[in-house]
Amino acid sequence: MKSLLHVVRGLPFILSLALAAAVAPRLTSSRAQQPAGGGAKAAEEQAKSFSVKGAPEALAFDGANVWVASKSNDTVTKLRASDGVELGSYEVGKRPVALAYDGANVWVAHLHGNNVMKLRATDGARLATVAVGNQPTGLLFDGENVWAVNSKSNTVTKLRARDAALVGTYRVGSHPMGLAFDGRYLWVTNNDDDTVSKLRASDGELIETYGAGDNPIGIAFDGHDLWIANFYKSSVTQLDPEDGRILDTHRVEDGPTGVTFQAGHVWVINYGAKSISKIDIRDGIRVTTLSVTGKPSAVISDGHHVWVACSGTDSVERLESLKKSAAP
Repeated sequence: MKSLLHVVRGLPFILSLALAAAVAPRLTSSRAQQPAGGGAKAAEEQAKSFSVKGAPEALAFDGANVWVASKSNDTVTKLRASDGVELGSYEVGKRPVALAYDGANVWVAHLHGNNVMKLRATDGARLATVAVGNQPTGLLFDGENVWAVNSKSNTVTKLRARDAALVGTYRVGSHPMGLAFDGRYLWVTNNDDDTVSKLRASDGELIETYGAGDNPIGIAFDGHDLWIANFYKSSVTQLDPEDGRILDTHRVEDGPTGVTFQAGHVWVINYGAKSISKIDIRDGIRVTTLSVTGKPSAVISDGHHVWVACSGTDSVERLESLKKSAAP
């Protein structure tokens, strides 16, 4: 049995917030359908939809609030996770497409600015703007540093979180897109190479490059394995982080792009199908598929709910588990 890799767990961050502009969220709901050949159990889900203008593209969670980057109006919006109420909206740089939270601050990557901005999470104040590579598309906080993946430079940039100082820039594969951290190593999906790069987080050294599927984009670590969304194969690759072996390939729906992990399940957004798939990590069975209101662009977990950004409908959806029942 392979050993369990160490996982860095974020501390619960409780923010004292004043409600600056309470906007009553617009709510809609939909129900999940059990796919053919699903597992022994199915979860019935409901999605609540909150209006966020400007084509929401990226999400982050700070322990109490969900942050939403909107690419068409160059803003970041802060929603209270408990009820979706908007607490603030902040102007950032040109075309924000990725977010990360470091325990006190929110980091924003700008596709057309080739830089990353650091915002204080309590009030959205700008603290720093740092140049990175060409067209950053992903951000990740590893407990000490913030990493940016630069899709047109074929590099990742490492920034020290406390002062935004540049630590280093490291080569990866062609057209890197997504990032994951397993507690020791950084993993980067290379979209044009159909590979994933494994870098030692302490010094950025490239350890190995492994095959990962077809046009990999999103990636997540579940505490044991890596899950990689393959856009053109309508599948998710399950990969062993110790030796890079492909353990299994799981079918989802058209155009999977993003992956997150919550409570024993991997959630995969399917851009082409306008849906999200739920996979049980114990057996790889796709137990639920839920339609969303528009083409999903990002997915995260807040520990209780799964959130999906839908750029085409100016909305963010929060999935609610209603009950579990045995499949007929």
